[in-house]
Amino acid sequence: MANRYDDLERKVGIAEYASPHDGFAAVVKARYSDFIVHEVDLNGNIARLDKLETSVPAEAVSTPMQVETKEESNVGDANENSRKRKLSESAADGPSADSDKKESDDNAANKTEVVVDWNSFTESLCKLVGDDTGKEVITFLQKDEPAEQFYTLPQISDKQVRRSIHQLIKSAEFNSVVRADNHEGRLRVWHKAFFDKMPRDTFVSGSNNPAKRSNKQNKQNKKSDWPRDRPNFLQFVLYKENIDTSTAAKDVTRFARLNPKRGISYAGMKDKRGVTTQFCSAFRVEKEQLLAINKRDGVGGGNSSTKGSCIIRVGNLTYSNEEVKLGALAGNRFDIVLRNIDTGDDDNHDTIRRKLEVAGEGFKQSGFINYFGMQRFGKSVDTHEVGLQILKGDFEGAVDIIMREKADGDGPRVLE
Repeated sequence: MANRYDDLERKVGIAEYASPHDGFAAVVKARYSDFIVHEVDLNGNIARLDKLETSVPAEAVSTPMQVETKEESNVGDANENSRKRKLSESAADGPSADSDKKESDDNAANKTEVVVDWNSFTESLCKLVGDDTGKEVITFLQKDEPAEQFYTLPQISDKQVRRSIHQLIKSAEFNSVVRADNHEGRLRVWHKAFFDKMPRDTFVSGSNNPAKRSNKQNKQNKKSDWPRDRPNFLQFVLYKENIDTSTAAKDVTRFARLNPKRGISYAGMKDKRGVTTQFCSAFRVEKEQLLAINKRDGVGGGNSSTKGSCIIRVGNLTYSNEEVKLGALAGNRFDIVLRNIDTGDDDNHDTIRRKLEVAGEGFKQSGFINYFGMQRFGKSVDTHEVGLQILKGDFEGAVDIIMREKADGDGPRVLE
């Protein structure tokens, strides 16, 4: 047996196997891509990201979440062909009335943007903020590709002047080329090229002004805006690399501009060092809004200490009446790569293969002893000894172990 790997484990009692074989030593999770996790829900569905989109096609219809189950694995191709036929039939029927209305509204909006009386806008704005500031704002708004997203007006103490500026910007005559929000007590005038970058909670232009509504009115509008025949929850598969679930959920909430109080919900936590997929849901969110995540650049690899980055993707979107709740999972399916396998000093490749096959069969038949592994004892090799002394009530002995010179020659961590 490869004692150079398991000496420390033997000291804490990790030495037995559930089946009769010699065992072997190996390195687990040498790379984050060596640890692949697929969540399994209570119905046995396995979370897999097999449908990645950046936008919702106009002819798309709501389909069940694409998941793999043991019973369905042999009929996956038939189901996929059936789904494609349904999509083709739906597309053949032509766009819906809602699509026609949206296209009509978009065309109307484009026409409105063309007709802008800049002279009138300049005159009205200069009366409120002064000639110099007014002309600077107009010049900024007329640029095709401005360097800045918005123009911050000087501090305006007169409440009536601020109200008049808001009314001017909100008017049907000019709201296609300018919007505004409040930030730290000052008014920011946004260029039309960056309307989609505006923070939702500070937007004060037009009828979509949450800053001016009461909480009761906000709730009423949200209820009336959501289609009655659409379920409340958007379920999806979250795929991530080199990032933990909690951080990924916060990033999705921020990048997709979801309600931070609700965010997204998930059934279980997944490790940072791994490639994982899991089921999630979001309350009353448009698919397009969530799919914006897939347009962001991301490169997997590295770690936080070396400025390593991560990948987050979402897919398999479908609306449901059920929210994905914490703990609502049957378990996880793992694909694990073992590296630096060591079964003994003199073993050749054929011998190693045979020993691995015996160990694999034993694992399949008898399982394994679920030890409290060494990773739970901390980074130092003697933390288990410290804990043992604390349990005995020997705190002086615990301190001595912490202060003593380490076997690797690092010396004590605290010096007098």
